[in-house]
Amino acid sequence: MRKDYIIKRGIYYVIIWFIGISLDFILPRLIPGNVLGTIIYGRIGGNLSAYGQNVQQEIETLVQQLGLSQYYHTPLYIQYFDFLKDIIRLNFGPSLTEFPISVGKIIAEAAPWTFMIVIPAVVAAFFIGNLLGRSAALHRGGIRDYVILGGTMFLYTFPVFVTGEILIEFLAVDLHIFPTGGQYNTFIFLKPTFSLPFIWSVIYHAILPVLTLVLFSLAGWIIGMRNNMIPILQEDYMNYYRLMGVPERVISSKAYRLALLPNFTSFSIALGYSVLGAVAIEYLFNYAGLGYFFNQAITGLDYPLLNGIFFMLVTAMVLSNFVADIIYGIIDPRTSKEETEGE
Repeated sequence: MRKDYIIKRGIYYVIIWFIGISLDFILPRLIPGNVLGTIIYGRIGGNLSAYGQNVQQEIETLVQQLGLSQYYHTPLYIQYFDFLKDIIRLNFGPSLTEFPISVGKIIAEAAPWTFMIVIPAVVAAFFIGNLLGRSAALHRGGIRDYVILGGTMFLYTFPVFVTGEILIEFLAVDLHIFPTGGQYNTFIFLKPTFSLPFIWSVIYHAILPVLTLVLFSLAGWIIGMRNNMIPILQEDYMNYYRLMGVPERVISSKAYRLALLPNFTSFSIALGYSVLGAVAIEYLFNYAGLGYFFNQAITGLDYPLLNGIFFMLVTAMVLSNFVADIIYGIIDPRTSKEETEGE
């Protein structure tokens, strides 16, 4: 792979990342009303009369404690440059809803729980979806093809939170097979421990969130594999193999490997998008990952926490797309060559 291709793609994604974190700064400030005043008023408890003549002093003290002085006393452009400096240092300040716990600590504790459901779900959806797509392509126009595509379209019509609600109602509430939510059994374990019973409890509680994300992600892999594989099976060299007496099993296996390449490069992108999908799933299952705290930050007007998690989501998306570009350039060198020669 050519180095100038990597450098060019790297610069492109740095620009995209910069735009993303700039939106992270701009969007909260577009909310109508005095957001900062609402935060301070909520922290005081709405009982301003209890502070008498010391209201302004109490507000100033609270602004300093919450690390909001840069929002309260400085112009917008200075706030922006301070925001960029804090982003580079990964310093998001304390959370407003979990004060005085820092945003960095919340993210560090929540991220592993999110990856614990996202990574297994993406891996499972990738393998199951590609195998089903392969089966549909090999039986194009047949009953199996219609059943797989029909089931795929049926699942695709449901938003992820509706799928989760159905699974909770059927498998947790009605049949009592799985718990309705949480990360582990809090009646048995007061805090995480490194023991087999605790690990099993974590796996047991993660099954429904993972299953929800798998069902939500399957359609893309199935349709992608089917659409990739059908044209390959109709290529002239595949017909030549058939004329030479090569078994259909060998031909289908070769076509599957070729069709798998584009989907393989999409795997890293799927990881990034699944982190976004986990936002709704974690809220639904009361699963304290990044998505759970992201919803909490929105409802609680916790903008330091919102900025920190949004930064993590943007970074995950940009990195996953960059890695996918590099992998595709390695697998198919024509991609990097054509792009660099086209300049």
